[in-house]
Amino acid sequence: MNDGFIALWLLSMAAILYFTGWEQAVADGMPLRLLGVFIGSSCVLQFITIAVQDQFVISGGAVLAIGTAVILLISIRMPGNMLYILFSALLTGFMWTWMRYIYSMDPVFIVIHPRWDGPVLAGLFAGLLVDRFRSHFILVVFSAVIALSSHYLGPAAHAAPLQIGSLAWWDGLAIALTAARVMGSIKSWLKEKALRLADIRSSEEGGSS
Repeated sequence: MNDGFIALWLLSMAAILYFTGWEQAVADGMPLRLLGVFIGSSCVLQFITIAVQDQFVISGGAVLAIGTAVILLISIRMPGNMLYILFSALLTGFMWTWMRYIYSMDPVFIVIHPRWDGPVLAGLFAGLLVDRFRSHFILVVFSAVIALSSHYLGPAAHAAPLQIGSLAWWDGLAIALTAARVMGSIKSWLKEKALRLADIRSSEEGGSS
Protein backbone atom coordinates (compact mmCIF):
# COMPACT_ATOMS: atom_id res chain seq x y z
CA MET A 1 0.00 0.00 0.00
CA ASN A 2 1.38 3.40 -0.99
CA ASP A 3 2.32 5.90 1.69
CA GLY A 4 -0.38 8.45 2.30
CA PHE A 5 -3.24 6.22 1.18
CA ILE A 6 -4.29 5.35 4.74
CA ALA A 7 -4.38 9.01 5.77
CA LEU A 8 -6.46 9.88 2.70
CA TRP A 9 -8.82 6.98 3.31
CA LEU A 10 -9.36 7.82 6.98
CA LEU A 11 -9.83 11.49 6.12
CA SER A 12 -12.49 10.53 3.58
CA MET A 13 -14.31 8.39 6.15
CA ALA A 14 -14.15 11.23 8.68
CA ALA A 15 -15.54 13.69 6.12
CA ILE A 16 -18.46 11.39 5.34
CA LEU A 17 -19.27 11.03 9.03
CA TYR A 18 -18.91 14.77 9.59
CA PHE A 19 -21.32 15.67 6.79
CA THR A 20 -23.88 13.06 7.86
CA GLY A 21 -24.43 14.43 11.36
CA TRP A 22 -21.53 12.90 13.29
CA GLU A 23 -19.50 16.11 13.57
CA GLN A 24 -19.50 15.86 17.37
CA ALA A 25 -17.99 12.39 17.33
CA VAL A 26 -15.49 13.29 14.60
CA ALA A 27 -14.15 16.62 15.88
CA ASP A 28 -16.27 17.77 18.83
CA GLY A 29 -18.30 19.95 16.48
CA MET A 30 -15.28 22.03 15.43
CA PRO A 31 -16.26 24.44 12.60
CA LEU A 32 -15.81 23.03 9.12
CA ARG A 33 -14.02 26.18 7.95
CA LEU A 34 -11.21 25.73 10.49
CA LEU A 35 -10.80 22.07 9.61
CA GLY A 36 -10.84 22.86 5.89
CA VAL A 37 -8.22 25.59 6.23
CA PHE A 38 -5.91 23.31 8.22
CA ILE A 39 -6.29 20.33 5.88
CA GLY A 40 -5.93 22.43 2.73
CA SER A 41 -2.90 24.30 4.07
CA SER A 42 -1.27 21.04 5.14
CA CYS A 43 -1.72 19.57 1.66
CA VAL A 44 -0.20 22.64 -0.02
CA LEU A 45 2.69 22.94 2.44
CA GLN A 46 3.44 19.24 2.14
CA PHE A 47 5.24 19.99 -1.15
CA ILE A 48 7.70 22.25 0.73
CA THR A 49 10.56 20.56 2.56
CA ILE A 50 13.26 22.01 4.80
CA ALA A 51 16.59 20.23 5.27
CA VAL A 52 18.69 20.95 8.35
CA GLN A 53 22.41 20.10 7.96
CA ASP A 54 21.66 16.71 6.41
CA GLN A 55 20.43 15.57 9.83
CA PHE A 56 16.69 15.71 9.25
CA VAL A 57 14.16 16.84 6.68
CA ILE A 58 10.81 18.30 7.66
CA SER A 59 7.85 19.06 5.43
CA GLY A 60 5.85 22.26 5.58
CA GLY A 61 2.74 20.26 6.45
CA ALA A 62 4.46 18.79 9.50
CA VAL A 63 5.60 22.27 10.56
CA LEU A 64 1.97 23.43 10.40
CA ALA A 65 0.72 20.42 12.38
CA ILE A 66 3.37 20.78 15.09
CA GLY A 67 2.90 24.54 15.25
CA THR A 68 -0.86 24.13 15.56
CA ALA A 69 -0.41 21.59 18.36
CA VAL A 70 1.92 23.98 20.22
CA ILE A 71 -0.54 26.87 19.86
CA LEU A 72 -3.42 24.70 21.08
CA LEU A 73 -1.32 23.58 24.04
CA ILE A 74 -0.45 27.16 25.00
CA SER A 75 -4.09 28.22 24.64
CA ILE A 76 -5.02 25.87 27.49
CA ARG A 77 -3.37 28.33 29.91
CA MET A 78 -3.53 25.89 32.79
CA PRO A 79 -0.04 24.65 33.75
CA GLY A 80 -1.36 21.47 35.35
CA ASN A 81 -3.33 20.43 32.29
CA MET A 82 -0.47 21.39 29.98
CA LEU A 83 1.99 19.25 31.92
CA TYR A 84 -0.48 16.38 31.99
CA ILE A 85 -0.87 16.46 28.19
CA LEU A 86 2.89 16.68 27.69
CA PHE A 87 3.49 13.75 30.02
CA SER A 88 0.75 11.76 28.26
CA ALA A 89 2.35 12.54 24.89
CA LEU A 90 5.70 11.36 26.22
CA LEU A 91 4.13 8.13 27.45
CA THR A 92 2.25 7.35 24.24
CA GLY A 93 5.24 8.40 22.14
CA PHE A 94 7.46 5.92 23.98
CA MET A 95 4.86 3.20 23.40
CA TRP A 96 4.83 4.00 19.69
CA THR A 97 8.65 4.03 19.57
CA TRP A 98 8.87 0.75 21.42
CA MET A 99 6.48 -0.96 19.00
CA ARG A 100 8.40 0.31 15.97
CA TYR A 101 11.71 -0.77 17.47
CA ILE A 102 10.43 -4.24 18.38
CA TYR A 103 9.06 -4.80 14.88
CA SER A 104 12.28 -3.57 13.27
CA MET A 105 14.31 -6.06 15.29
CA ASP A 106 11.97 -9.07 15.32
CA PRO A 107 8.50 -8.65 13.75
CA VAL A 108 6.89 -11.67 15.42
CA PHE A 109 4.06 -10.44 17.63
CA ILE A 110 2.14 -8.51 14.99
CA VAL A 111 -1.46 -7.77 16.00
CA ILE A 112 -2.83 -5.87 12.98
CA HIS A 113 0.04 -4.66 10.79
CA PRO A 114 3.61 -3.52 11.52
CA ARG A 115 2.71 0.03 10.45
CA TRP A 116 -0.61 0.08 12.30
CA ASP A 117 0.11 -1.43 15.71
CA GLY A 118 2.23 1.43 17.06
CA PRO A 119 -0.12 4.31 16.19
CA VAL A 120 -3.20 2.28 17.15
CA LEU A 121 -1.74 1.57 20.59
CA ALA A 122 -0.75 5.22 21.03
CA GLY A 123 -4.16 6.41 19.86
CA LEU A 124 -6.06 4.09 22.18
CA PHE A 125 -4.13 5.35 25.17
CA ALA A 126 -4.58 8.94 23.99
CA GLY A 127 -8.34 8.36 23.96
CA LEU A 128 -8.17 7.02 27.50
CA LEU A 129 -5.95 9.79 28.85
CA VAL A 130 -7.72 12.86 27.45
CA ASP A 131 -11.26 13.65 26.36
CA ARG A 132 -11.49 16.51 23.87
CA PHE A 133 -10.57 16.56 20.17
CA ARG A 134 -8.05 19.35 20.64
CA SER A 135 -6.30 17.41 23.38
CA HIS A 136 -6.31 14.30 21.20
CA PHE A 137 -4.73 16.28 18.36
CA ILE A 138 -2.01 17.76 20.57
CA LEU A 139 -1.19 14.43 22.12
CA VAL A 140 -1.13 12.52 18.84
CA VAL A 141 1.04 15.07 17.01
CA PHE A 142 3.60 15.15 19.80
CA SER A 143 3.53 11.36 20.04
CA ALA A 144 4.11 11.04 16.29
CA VAL A 145 7.18 13.25 16.59
CA ILE A 146 8.52 11.34 19.60
CA ALA A 147 7.98 8.04 17.79
CA LEU A 148 10.49 9.14 15.16
CA SER A 149 13.21 8.58 17.76
CA SER A 150 13.13 4.94 16.64
CA HIS A 151 15.13 6.23 13.65
CA TYR A 152 18.14 6.41 15.93
CA LEU A 153 17.69 2.90 17.35
CA GLY A 154 18.74 -0.43 15.92
CA PRO A 155 21.42 -1.42 13.40
CA ALA A 156 20.19 1.02 10.72
CA ALA A 157 20.53 4.11 12.92
CA HIS A 158 21.78 7.26 11.15
CA ALA A 159 21.70 5.47 7.78
CA ALA A 160 19.63 8.31 6.30
CA PRO A 161 18.38 11.73 7.38
CA LEU A 162 15.40 11.72 9.71
CA GLN A 163 12.20 12.56 7.80
CA ILE A 164 9.51 14.47 9.68
CA GLY A 165 6.22 14.82 7.88
CA SER A 166 6.59 12.11 5.26
CA LEU A 167 3.44 10.53 3.87
CA ALA A 168 4.08 7.50 6.09
CA TRP A 169 4.28 9.87 9.08
CA TRP A 170 0.88 11.29 8.17
CA ASP A 171 -0.49 7.75 7.90
CA GLY A 172 0.58 7.04 11.46
CA LEU A 173 -0.79 10.34 12.72
CA ALA A 174 -4.17 9.71 11.05
CA ILE A 175 -4.36 6.18 12.45
CA ALA A 176 -3.50 7.36 15.97
CA LEU A 177 -5.99 10.24 15.85
CA THR A 178 -8.74 7.92 14.59
CA ALA A 179 -8.04 5.42 17.36
CA ALA A 180 -8.07 8.24 19.92
CA ARG A 181 -11.46 9.52 18.71
CA VAL A 182 -12.96 6.02 18.69
CA MET A 183 -11.68 5.26 22.18
CA GLY A 184 -12.79 8.68 23.41
CA SER A 185 -16.31 8.11 22.04
CA ILE A 186 -16.50 4.68 23.65
CA LYS A 187 -15.30 6.10 26.96
CA SER A 188 -17.86 8.93 26.83
CA TRP A 189 -20.65 6.45 25.99
CA LEU A 190 -19.70 4.16 28.89
CA LYS A 191 -19.50 7.13 31.26
CA GLU A 192 -22.94 8.34 30.17
CA LYS A 193 -24.43 4.87 30.62
CA ALA A 194 -22.85 4.53 34.08
CA LEU A 195 -24.18 7.91 35.19
CA ARG A 196 -27.65 7.09 33.87
CA LEU A 197 -27.63 3.75 35.67
CA ALA A 198 -26.51 5.47 38.87
CA ASP A 199 -29.36 8.00 38.55
CA ILE A 200 -31.90 5.22 38.01
CA ARG A 201 -30.68 3.32 41.06
CA SER A 202 -30.67 6.44 43.22
CA SER A 203 -34.21 7.33 42.13
CA GLU A 204 -35.39 3.77 42.85
CA GLU A 205 -33.84 3.83 46.28
CA GLY A 206 -35.37 7.22 46.99
CA GLY A 207 -38.81 6.01 45.87
CA SER A 208 -38.65 2.85 47.94
CA SER A 209 -37.81 4.80 51.09
